[in-house]
Amino acid sequence: MIFLKNFSAAVLLVAAVIMLTGCSHSISAISGADAPAETTMATIEAVTEAPLPDISGLPTAEGEYLYEKWSDVLTVDEAARLSSYCEKLYKERLINTAVVITDDLGGKSPYDYAADSYDSIYEGRGSGLLLLINNDKGDDCLYRTGSALRAIPDGSEKLPLYWSTKDIMNGDCYSAILRILQLGENCPQYVFDNIGAFTDEELASLEEELAGRKSVYVLATSNGTNKSNEEICRSYFERRSDGKGFMIMLDTKSITVAVVSDGNIPSEVTKAKSSADKLLKDGNAVGAVNEIVSAIG
Repeated sequence: MIFLKNFSAAVLLVAAVIMLTGCSHSISAISGADAPAETTMATIEAVTEAPLPDISGLPTAEGEYLYEKWSDVLTVDEAARLSSYCEKLYKERLINTAVVITDDLGGKSPYDYAADSYDSIYEGRGSGLLLLINNDKGDDCLYRTGSALRAIPDGSEKLPLYWSTKDIMNGDCYSAILRILQLGENCPQYVFDNIGAFTDEELASLEEELAGRKSVYVLATSNGTNKSNEEICRSYFERRSDGKGFMIMLDTKSITVAVVSDGNIPSEVTKAKSSADKLLKDGNAVGAVNEIVSAIG
């Protein structure tokens, strides 16, 4: 199984959950009272249903992303496709993704069960989302942590949840689960801030800049493992880039910058690293990144 523990990921941020509704039992749709003032049922109904991603052509997942009693609500083919989509998010967005379906919470709250499941699967590390389908009590939740917590803010689930509820009412749990997992597409593709090193504005600006390059990635983390920064940086780099380009890692524990590449590191980048380390020590994470990016050219 491919777990984030194999990549020695960072400490997680404060986690949050979005309360949903069950999959294999009766479901209550969002009420106008539950929705924010500007998002009533009338306004939701007026919004065209967002199309689901076509995931039929994704390669078979190498890891395990669906757990426990998925066979009660999904066919083997549906489970395989969802697992492949989870792996796509895992590699392209660098978020840990899983679906846990259970008939027994063991006396825990949905939040605690989801949090414990995430800890068990991913050792509580990194950024990710875990969808708990709770067939015990009927109230599901979407557990978010790290960059997924910032990328999927409270309220962004309202529309997907509304349409997922309709899917389930039509007996289509596969589409309902896929629709919620699709929220993972909101996570960045080039800047992976597991620890809140950047402000929202800085993150958006860096993401836009690096999207134009398509071969430079940034990881912000806090290395609490026994592996070197270079080892961790390369594991993320190979997971995301297929071994092409550069990855810049900011480690807020050692307050140093690491850079890995698909080839030899240019001398300009090596020289820039000292300046980048100093900028990071001064609390200027964006400056540290830009120092390396400028040297890459």
